[in-house]
Amino acid sequence: MTFPFARLLFGMAAAAVFAASPAVQAQETIKIGFVGPYTGPFAVAGESFRHGVEAYMALNGSTVGGRKVEVVYRDSAGADPTLAKRLAEELVVKDKVAMLGGFYLSPEVAATAPVVNAARVPLFIVNAATPALMKMSPYFVRMGQAINQPAELAASYARQEGKSRGYVAVGDYGPGHIVEKAFTDKFGAEGGKMAGNVRVPLNTADFAPIAEHIANANPDILQIFLPPGAASVGFSKAVAARGLTKKVTIIGQGEAEDSDLHLFDDSIVGFKSIIYIDANAKNAENVAFSNWLAKNAGPNVKPNSFSIGAYDAMHLAYKMIADQAGKPFSGEVAMKSLPGYSWKSPRGPVTIDPASRELIQNFYLREVVKGPDGVKRNAVIKTWEQVKPTAFQAQ
Repeated sequence: MTFPFARLLFGMAAAAVFAASPAVQAQETIKIGFVGPYTGPFAVAGESFRHGVEAYMALNGSTVGGRKVEVVYRDSAGADPTLAKRLAEELVVKDKVAMLGGFYLSPEVAATAPVVNAARVPLFIVNAATPALMKMSPYFVRMGQAINQPAELAASYARQEGKSRGYVAVGDYGPGHIVEKAFTDKFGAEGGKMAGNVRVPLNTADFAPIAEHIANANPDILQIFLPPGAASVGFSKAVAARGLTKKVTIIGQGEAEDSDLHLFDDSIVGFKSIIYIDANAKNAENVAFSNWLAKNAGPNVKPNSFSIGAYDAMHLAYKMIADQAGKPFSGEVAMKSLPGYSWKSPRGPVTIDPASRELIQNFYLREVVKGPDGVKRNAVIKTWEQVKPTAFQAQ
């Protein structure tokens, strides 16, 4: 148990460090702290964080602006906001990092906001996608997406394809609720009618009753949002067994990424998803990244949202360091350099929206196909170019 006096002492020590942090002392080494789930149930995401960081440094060197870059990893081992905040404090106070990155779920990022605001340290949000996060700190930079965006694109696409009866099946937690509302609102605004919805408990193992409920509602478009892995595989098999994959257009987000397709049987063929990456893109940045992964992480490892987010976080970190070459590093100065900044990412062209610090980027509608070689992959069938952030009003 931490007693109030001990907390006060730590707070005073932290405040002293934070007060000095607007201009981190000029030094040979700049440290970047990466907090992620490197063990535990979400370790695949943490491993991908490392892949992105290590690939960027391997391809671009470990020195920029006359300074050596060192990445310090800390294991959140899951989704514990209290632990994430403590790790961020330790990285800033003890390890004296100039920047933070990683963080898997939105509650971890929200808990860390007071640390970042006091220290004036930039934080690159690799995965957490709750729209409200960006208002919690002027030092947050989104490296992924606001989760409402692909749901809204899916609703518009469905209406353009003549779909009129919508249904939403989402995991019963905060991000799932956001996807549900974003799709429902947009689909209704464009003249569609909702046939129903279901919130799936995260511990669900038997998806057959849910598939039956969806079938009875008779939708022609089904928006889903489920955790990748066992839940997505189980759901896919259940809706296929009920015949829904043959009669309903199903659109998700990250349930069936290329790196996970080996988990599914052939019933996943035809599944559509909307997200901001294409693991098979042929741009120079993605080809170099993919080749590094194949050589160093395994021949079947593909770029995903976690690894590309970390890769791009390192790109911005290097930009910030280069911009302040020969000067004491200041997080406050660094953040002022980002609005409107554009670069070429493995995901495609990206620009930081000046107003929101969200990314202006391409979104891709993909469909799972099976090639002559028997290998399943996501093929892009539509691209929305340079999609700007949209406002989202929570209930």
